[in-house]
Amino acid sequence: MEFGASTWLWTSPFTSNQIALLEKIAAQGFDFVEIPVEAAEHISVAQLKPVLARLGLDVVICTAVTGERNLSSDDAAIRKNALQYFESCIALAAGLGASCVVGPLYASVGKARLATEALRQAEWERSVAGLSQLADTASLHGIHLGIEPLNRFETDMVNNVDDALRMVQQVNSPWLGISFDTFHMNIEETSFRFAVERAGERLVHVQVSDSHRGVPGDGNSDWAGLREGLKAIGYNGKIGIESFSPDASSLAEAVCIWRRFAENQDEFASKGLAFLRGWWSEV
Repeated sequence: MEFGASTWLWTSPFTSNQIALLEKIAAQGFDFVEIPVEAAEHISVAQLKPVLARLGLDVVICTAVTGERNLSSDDAAIRKNALQYFESCIALAAGLGASCVVGPLYASVGKARLATEALRQAEWERSVAGLSQLADTASLHGIHLGIEPLNRFETDMVNNVDDALRMVQQVNSPWLGISFDTFHMNIEETSFRFAVERAGERLVHVQVSDSHRGVPGDGNSDWAGLREGLKAIGYNGKIGIESFSPDASSLAEAVCIWRRFAENQDEFASKGLAFLRGWWSEV
């Protein structure tokens, strides 16, 4: 199993000039880095690719799905902007040799309200149409996409594995799968093992923190169930730690990180990695 860390654990936004952070992630013993793309112009393939090769770090591209990147919008200009942004993420993934592009690709984070069934269906259909187009683009580059279910406070569209499977099945492309985040799973799924087994071969990526967004192993997440599910389906993807730094003020406010989970973010990462390596090796 390969374990990685998101640059969001330390900073926002990540840019190609932050080579020292990549060196730190490699030195801590991580196998890969998750790079969130807050703006495509922040990331230079030419600058980063040789650095990642030197450090021996694989890459996963994580999307930042803001209001102007909403595939479910009734505004054609917003949907066009979303498609252009996601296509730029796919191009970056291809250029950096990333295994996948993940996130709540279907709609912007924060879209949570009690809508009429007709409105919900219209938004769903627009998301399916947009994802179908993106899957076609991804197939040209050999990049898998993973839609991430979010908890009820962050979206009203895809909250759990059943929602994700329904969307993936309607798009019906081998290039579109599911990406889990254990923080959201802890709120929305009835069983980690059941959710993973339901996703099966559609599972392309897993992000982890503990139930409180803290250090893996320090909360009440069902780690045994997660491991059992992943081993039952023969998961051969990656597992990345995703949390956020209280020092990145705008992002911390957006995800409601009001306190520290470790003395510093380096300790968060090292403790999390040590837990994950021990957890995965348990019989």
